[in-house]
Amino acid sequence: MHRTVENISEKTGLPPGSFVSVGVKEAIPSKFFIYSISQEKINVQETASITESLLKHDDSTILWVDIQGFSDTNSIHTLFETLNIASLVQEDIINTRHRPKIETFDDSMLIITKRIIPGHGKRMHSEHIALILGPDYILSFQPPVSDSFQGTRERVLKLKYPNTHKGYVFYMLLDNLIDGHFAIMEHLHQRLDRLENKLLNAKEDTSPQEELTSLKHDIAMARRIIVPMRRFVTDLRFKRDNYFLPSIDPYLTDLGDHIEQLAESCEIYSESITMLIEVNSENINIRTNEIMKTLTLISTIFMPLTFITSVYGMNFDYMPELRMQWGYPICIAFMGIISLLLYRNFKNRNWL
Repeated sequence: MHRTVENISEKTGLPPGSFVSVGVKEAIPSKFFIYSISQEKINVQETASITESLLKHDDSTILWVDIQGFSDTNSIHTLFETLNIASLVQEDIINTRHRPKIETFDDSMLIITKRIIPGHGKRMHSEHIALILGPDYILSFQPPVSDSFQGTRERVLKLKYPNTHKGYVFYMLLDNLIDGHFAIMEHLHQRLDRLENKLLNAKEDTSPQEELTSLKHDIAMARRIIVPMRRFVTDLRFKRDNYFLPSIDPYLTDLGDHIEQLAESCEIYSESITMLIEVNSENINIRTNEIMKTLTLISTIFMPLTFITSVYGMNFDYMPELRMQWGYPICIAFMGIISLLLYRNFKNRNWL
């Protein structure tokens, strides 16, 4: 899979609102799913490009365009211009490195967030997601590989009463996005449990430092993505009268409960990984102390032996023991007795 990277430095000197794509983009053609939701029916079109004629709709129809991929900048620009989307909003949407944010206007709302993608044995990464709730339209932007809103499209097609307010469709997009993170949090929880069992029942000399570092990275990423979502949902609930019908209130409350649960899990997991890192450091220190103790005891045993050999290694002419017939075996026996006494003493003290 080929990727092209455009650095934000390439925009230096350009005026605000310049339509320049920034970030990592998949070199895969974009796809556009256009949903026209009216009182009678739901029309669905899948196309590889956007034209003004495809976006025509009357006031009684809700238009939802799901854009997968940012490679077709011409079609995306046509979409923006046809719907009269402000240039600064356009700039934020096509910047796939933009930080999460929510921005409200008189008749529209912009949400930029991230979606966590499992690493499948590697570190997790995130993908750029943007949502716009307009006067009579909804736009959703996502990368081309992982379909974040497939569940929402299926739910829309199963609606018994197609004349649903735009706010409910927008709620379904957020609900699909937020609920998708529960599987991620469950995966993180399982990894924490495995590491905790490995550390608390550690019988190996190896340290799972790499696993701890990877898990800490993934939990930090989840926290950076999920915690801002809590603010988004809070803002939605305070400003719901401008964008949602009263019948949507229970759904927004439920959405708030879900994001609170995810945010609390992030906080708990962050504290847990910090604790596991401390436990691992303590285990390393304990093993290091054990090694140092063993080396110290060995040095202590050999210290008197080294003293004896150094004494008889001095170059003096008159050292009577050097000429004794049994001097060598007596010296070896004496050294062995000293070593044995020291070993038994250390053993009785449970130092060995």
